[in-house]
Amino acid sequence: MKAFLRRHWKLCILLLLLAAAYHGLKWYGRYGARQLEVNHLSMPAETLPGAGPLRIAFLADVHDSRELLDEALDAIEQAKPDLIIFGGDLIMVNTRFMRTRRMVQALRRMKSIAPTFAILGNQDYEKQEQVERVYRTAGIPLLRNQSVEWQSPAGHRLRIVGLGDYNEGDEAPEQCMAEQAADDVPVLLLSHDPESRELLADYHWHLMLSGHTHGGQLGVPFTEPRRFISLRSDMPAGLYSFDRGRRIFVTRGVGSTMGMRFFCPPEVNIIDIGR
Repeated sequence: MKAFLRRHWKLCILLLLLAAAYHGLKWYGRYGARQLEVNHLSMPAETLPGAGPLRIAFLADVHDSRELLDEALDAIEQAKPDLIIFGGDLIMVNTRFMRTRRMVQALRRMKSIAPTFAILGNQDYEKQEQVERVYRTAGIPLLRNQSVEWQSPAGHRLRIVGLGDYNEGDEAPEQCMAEQAADDVPVLLLSHDPESRELLADYHWHLMLSGHTHGGQLGVPFTEPRRFISLRSDMPAGLYSFDRGRRIFVTRGVGSTMGMRFFCPPEVNIIDIGR
């Protein structure tokens, strides 16, 4: 062994450095996945014309991360929103959805803070019956190609449209949306994947909220505004303009896949409209 080490000491050092780098990278990725941010965003009143003033708490992609969900709910409770939107992917497809009582309790707490509406994400479909039961038990409306009309505390009307997931081929906008405005009620559109936008371009809506991308779980350090890299979408995270003055907001999400994030922390969003 000593002879081997003397002959190959450079190789041994290289292997040790690679092992240290691997474990260091893994530790940093896991650390980054736990650094939940609360991001406040103000949008002008014309984003949802006639709906403001309005405060919306928006989160998505929990992926069974119950501790981070609790942190997000603490932040949402402090923000005192008028409305809470959950943008899909409550679970992680390749893990057992266990102890659903704990998730029901968290969702009940969410609903107690403010009126809450949710949609399914692509991973929810793998255990769809169980996920739907959890929402039903918690008393949270799950919108799947459905629309509801909601009245804000200020007395303004808002139409909330929730679509089935684009990746699962379950979106059916013709069931719950119109191509032309039938009235002056603003439309908040919930679609898990921002890539669905082109299919929805000819329908009437004002603001779309999406998740799914996780911001790519990879950000470019030392950039301002922060840039994110995603292979899933050219809208990885943040606020984007769409045709006819419409806007799309994509959240980085609360959870993650593989439990790692690099310069792309998880987030919960507090969106102020016309405030």
